[in-house]
Amino acid sequence: MGSITSSDNLGSNPSTATSAIPSSVTGQVVNASTGAPVSRALVRLNDRAVLTDHEGKFRFDQNTEASANVLVSKPGYYAGTEFSEPVNLFLSAAQLGSPLEVRLYPEALLTGTLTAPDGTPLPHIAVSAQRNVYDDVGHRWISAGQAQTDSHGNFRIPVQAGDYRLETRYAPQDRTTGEAVLPATVPNENSSNTSRMIRIHSGEEQHFELRPAVSPTHAVTATTQPPSGRGFTRISARSSNGSALSVGPTISGLSGEIKIQLPQGTYTLTARMMGDPEAPEQAETTVTVPDHDISGVVLQFFPIPAIPVELVVDGASTSDSSSPNLQQMGLTLQSEQTDPDRGDSSVRLASRRDQSSVFIVPPGSYRLAARNNGGWYVKSVSYGDSDLLQDELVVAPGAAGTPIRVVVSNEMGGLQGEVKLKGDPSACWIYLIPTNASVQSVYTTRSSASGSYSFAHLPPGSYQVVAFEQRHSADYRDPESIAPFNAQVHFISISAGDKPTLNLDAVPVAEVVP
Repeated sequence: MGSITSSDNLGSNPSTATSAIPSSVTGQVVNASTGAPVSRALVRLNDRAVLTDHEGKFRFDQNTEASANVLVSKPGYYAGTEFSEPVNLFLSAAQLGSPLEVRLYPEALLTGTLTAPDGTPLPHIAVSAQRNVYDDVGHRWISAGQAQTDSHGNFRIPVQAGDYRLETRYAPQDRTTGEAVLPATVPNENSSNTSRMIRIHSGEEQHFELRPAVSPTHAVTATTQPPSGRGFTRISARSSNGSALSVGPTISGLSGEIKIQLPQGTYTLTARMMGDPEAPEQAETTVTVPDHDISGVVLQFFPIPAIPVELVVDGASTSDSSSPNLQQMGLTLQSEQTDPDRGDSSVRLASRRDQSSVFIVPPGSYRLAARNNGGWYVKSVSYGDSDLLQDELVVAPGAAGTPIRVVVSNEMGGLQGEVKLKGDPSACWIYLIPTNASVQSVYTTRSSASGSYSFAHLPPGSYQVVAFEQRHSADYRDPESIAPFNAQVHFISISAGDKPTLNLDAVPVAEVVP
């Protein structure tokens, strides 16, 4: 459903508005980008439905509902700009009694053409739009749409407003020609776009020319040491320009011989043995593929580092609540380098048969993320001399033994207050952004219809606080994410055992550029 307001404010305190069942429910559907009315939008009120007229207006007479689910939709429009936006809204009699204004967001379009370097169109190649998403735990990419190029190499992907990247995957064409289309990404690693993202607004169209390399493929024969007959082997290749090629899964014989197809170029081959889930192994080597088949590549397997994780209860914690376990704290390690096979960049905590917890994590650099659990929060995290609240975890080949120590505490504070939208108490979203080192980048809650909100469990420290009429996901670790709304941002310090009051004025949805 689109975002809704009313002339008497949708979020008004029910005590100040009539609670009688309205005899009619009326409103107007408008384009959130232009303000123009949206005709022939389908409006549902529980099991009743009408289409809007040429002025975008709708009306339900003889209403007998004291409350209702309202859903508004039209092809070519989205309910909002957030990927997790609810599709419907539950409204009370007081809210239904005032004229509603429903905003629908026109779809944005990512279009383009995929051609070989010589200009030949590349048909039947999948192009996907990956959306950049932030939530309470951290950052991830989700698939937001996909299209296959037509006979002229053209593609068209409708999406919500947001931040994206376009990508194609490694695509062997056919075995008769032995050619493959190499991956392409926009923006690419060498792009002048410092954010490495495409930012597109509602109703906007952006066009891109993708020119992936097309190359003959050649057989690469590798042997594994020790032989890989013990389990399943998965192989990926990363080219010298950073492109990831999924060339597995490949099943080898008992001799440990593996055959894959790769275009000419230099690659880092990574193979993973999945025979024992508690003790996976990985091999990595660099190979240069000339203009013919090659053999003699050796993949030497070593155990993937298993880093033990220990939970320690801070000595100042009170004993009136049972301490959590590590799984309840939602610990993950996040990398900017996405696994081409899993399509993910997070490593989750694993439990072993002996009940111990470990991160089974390939060598690389990671940022630790976690979440509060009830009355407990992560106070500090250390790995040797590294403070993982501030520093990245750098995992070297063969790393193991040194534990990650997670210190939790229940010495917490809180925050409460009232949110107003255009002067009236309202149901809005409140965001608390820690300004000190923290495993959680933001804390969120929603105020009630009377505008009241409460955070019961917050780590002691300093915060920036801002409220929005609608959800507003962003990279809150970046100060620029809330810079446009500085007039509504507050600073507050919270001490253990305290629950100060902070009243807020919310940013109206109309002031957030979709």
